[in-house]
Amino acid sequence: MSSPFISESKFEEVFKTFFGPLCNYVNSYIKDWENSREIVQGSFMKIWENRDKIEIETSLKSYLYSSVRNRMVDYIRVNKKDEDYRNSLSADEIDDRVEEIDSFLIREEILKSLNKMKPKMKKIFTLSKMEGLTYSEIAAYLNISKRAVEDNVAKALVLLKNDLRHNKEIFG
Repeated sequence: MSSPFISESKFEEVFKTFFGPLCNYVNSYIKDWENSREIVQGSFMKIWENRDKIEIETSLKSYLYSSVRNRMVDYIRVNKKDEDYRNSLSADEIDDRVEEIDSFLIREEILKSLNKMKPKMKKIFTLSKMEGLTYSEIAAYLNISKRAVEDNVAKALVLLKNDLRHNKEIFG
């Protein structure tokens, strides 16, 4: 896929569509609206500056969230080194932040794996494991048998386990 940011109007459309959700996403981690906005704006600035070099291999949404996530992680790393920032947080709070980032990275890997699944399997797995519906509720909602739900969840777990096993960077 080539760069979707060829024209200024297309870039502006993407910015208007994703700026708010991306700010909410960053703010859910750093709990600071001003810095959340700066992180997202900085990501968009970098994308605009490199628009003719960018080639997106995933969805545009995934690319934007990944770009913002990387910038957010950099921001957190820099601020953890800042003396004032360290003094404002206890050791437990810093550990919690690191765990949040680790959890986020794990969730991102799970989402990548989910995107490789067939749409029906992905839907069933998401309803079960991420939205907390029971197999019976999913069966009724999708008008399929409970056994079909069980089979799809089991197959999805095997695929997920195999995908995650290969990611040594996050899972050691």
